[in-house]
Amino acid sequence: MNTSLDNAAGWLRQQHDTMLEQLVALAEMNSHSENVAGLLQVAESLRIMFDTLGVPCRTQDLLPRHVISDAGEVYEKPTGPALLWHQRPHCSRRVLLAIHYDTVYPIDHPFQKCTWMDQGRLRGPGVADAKGGIIVMLWALHAAEKFGLLPKLGWTVVLNPDEEIGSPCSWPLWRTIASAYTFGLLMEPALPDGSIVNKRKGSGTFTLVMRGKAAHSGRNFREGRNAVLKLAELALEMHRWNELDPGIIVNVGKMVGGQAANVVPDVATLRVNIRIEDFSQQEQILSRLNRLVQTYNNSEGFNCSVTGCFHAPPKLVCPKTERLMKFIEIAAAQQGQGVRFAATGGASDGNKLAAVGLPNIDTLGPSGDRLHSPDEWVDTKSLVENSERLLRLLVLLQDSAE
Repeated sequence: MNTSLDNAAGWLRQQHDTMLEQLVALAEMNSHSENVAGLLQVAESLRIMFDTLGVPCRTQDLLPRHVISDAGEVYEKPTGPALLWHQRPHCSRRVLLAIHYDTVYPIDHPFQKCTWMDQGRLRGPGVADAKGGIIVMLWALHAAEKFGLLPKLGWTVVLNPDEEIGSPCSWPLWRTIASAYTFGLLMEPALPDGSIVNKRKGSGTFTLVMRGKAAHSGRNFREGRNAVLKLAELALEMHRWNELDPGIIVNVGKMVGGQAANVVPDVATLRVNIRIEDFSQQEQILSRLNRLVQTYNNSEGFNCSVTGCFHAPPKLVCPKTERLMKFIEIAAAQQGQGVRFAATGGASDGNKLAAVGLPNIDTLGPSGDRLHSPDEWVDTKSLVENSERLLRLLVLLQDSAE
């Protein structure tokens, strides 16, 4: 029996009110992915919050991302910093713990405050996705360090500001650091019933720009080339891809074009999200997309271009991931609980880390639901429960044989 671990778990169970207070404060600070001032404010609050670990924080500025405007022009957008904490980096066994601190709710969105839905469910922006995960991780590490449970395990925490928009600025960071760790543990929310995700679809976001020719609708209508109509034809073709393979999802998400009603529009943009189950589907879609663009490019006076990529490759279950799943089952059993694993169509930074060779489980945060909606909620009792499970998992990873 590990008395120190049991003592740490007992201490952790006494921290519920503090954890909840921190979560509400964090959730009510707006950190929408486009709100750089809010991201900086939350980053500073997180730096102070994590001071309890006694580990120095390193702030890493990230390069801006390139964005295509609705007019088809490319420009740069800045983001907030990544925050990193390294503990015992010279240990032979190291674990990466990570989660994002941005959310999907703009600063002018009406959903900015936390309220209770019932005794056990707190409603609020980012309470599950993923500020609750930050709290779960912080307190598991706090207990581990307070009780000296991980002398042979090195860990790194990374909090990034851009996951909700596909981590375009964090992607180079993941590629750089992933090889230094044995496992990755990410704090995305567990499913509403507590299930943990082990397999995810890949996700790609693409922007297509159609350029035609402007003309006065009365004087020289037939000389114009209507970019909106031409791009609408292309969008319908892409939508029909949903009928070809049930494992592929093509979401025509946003189309913008045109100015005044009496002007033939000369430019239109289309933003599409595509989900795939495996790498063969990814290659199939990329090939199909390139052929489609070529068909519409230089067609009857039009020019078509596409930018984007599969920013989150499919996340599959490999033998090392199965081993990590076994450790999670053991940690849960120590609490007298079971664990269910499930697949999902959503994507996360876990997809990226798996793609660069780091086996990971990415839903070790609290349980919750209605993500990305004004009804997002978190199961508050899972804050402590899942923090304790994470603590026990870290001890198991330290003590396991290579």
